[in-house]
Amino acid sequence: MTNITYKCPACGGALRYNPKNGKFSCDYCGNSYDNVEEVLSAHEIKTEDSNQGAESESTLYTCPSCGAELVTSSTTAATECYYCHNPVVLTGRLSAEFRPDSVLPFTVDKETAKAELAKWIKKHRYVPEDFKSEKNLDSITGVYYPYWLADYDAFASFEGEGTRVITTTTPTHIITRRQYFRVIRRGKIKFKNLERPALGKADRKLADGVHPYRYDGLRQFEEKFLAGFMAEKRDVEKSDVSESFESECKGYVRELLTRGCRYSSLSGHTNVNFTNSDYRYTLLPAWIMTYRHKGKSDKVYYYAMNGQTKAVCGILPIDKKKLFAHSAIIFGVVAALLLLGGYFIW
Repeated sequence: MTNITYKCPACGGALRYNPKNGKFSCDYCGNSYDNVEEVLSAHEIKTEDSNQGAESESTLYTCPSCGAELVTSSTTAATECYYCHNPVVLTGRLSAEFRPDSVLPFTVDKETAKAELAKWIKKHRYVPEDFKSEKNLDSITGVYYPYWLADYDAFASFEGEGTRVITTTTPTHIITRRQYFRVIRRGKIKFKNLERPALGKADRKLADGVHPYRYDGLRQFEEKFLAGFMAEKRDVEKSDVSESFESECKGYVRELLTRGCRYSSLSGHTNVNFTNSDYRYTLLPAWIMTYRHKGKSDKVYYYAMNGQTKAVCGILPIDKKKLFAHSAIIFGVVAALLLLGGYFIW
């Protein structure tokens, strides 16, 4: 496995991908570059071979910037050094069959993500003070999660019977007529960008809650987009999701073929033959923050934001002491008003 840190040609500092302007920026000297090729031509990328060639549940790697030895899970593909905070891309994790076909780059930067999180928290009164502290807000992390995207071409048909009921009322009778029609519909159908998670770990479930994404921003995958972000490698195979994709397509067919049929009732059956399919292993961006609320349950709370659309999903912790204190004050005020009102009535 090879670890890569993209270095600034001007000062040697680590470069990060900046979602705001789509360039690669240096945290130290402030220079920015349009593409990694510009960096490659001016300065050699610093690489370091991993200390462990075979993958396991936990993998030891060496930071190419400070030499620290760090441990990652087997699905981590990009991270940053806990000691020097330089971004590191574990390129060996994304080679051969594990190399993504496409990536949807972040368009929301960290400062914007923090501001949106703070705005979301303000809407809730009983959030613990340490949850909305600057230290906690700064822990929000950009993560690329792996997904399978699929396109399908299909030839489908529907055959059945439609019934049209016409009721006429006269001064002396109610006349009901039923008309029966044989309904046959056939056509070619295209399904685009069907989506399934390619990571089985539980921590990606919240990230699924910030969908949908706009796929018009998809780019061909390059490691440079991972610089400065975390990234997960897929652990779900294409064969594990193909049946689910086909089942979803079949669920849409009847509605698509019978759209516009104006019958009182319609019964029949559909048939679908898939003529072509195209799968793409894709990385999608999300800002993630976790918070451990210390208490009797010591529960961990998660917050996620779509790295493209700013859609949010999460469950906020409740400061029960603050809630009970406010409730007690409200109860006291109401009780005092009732007693005072009763006194005047008496």
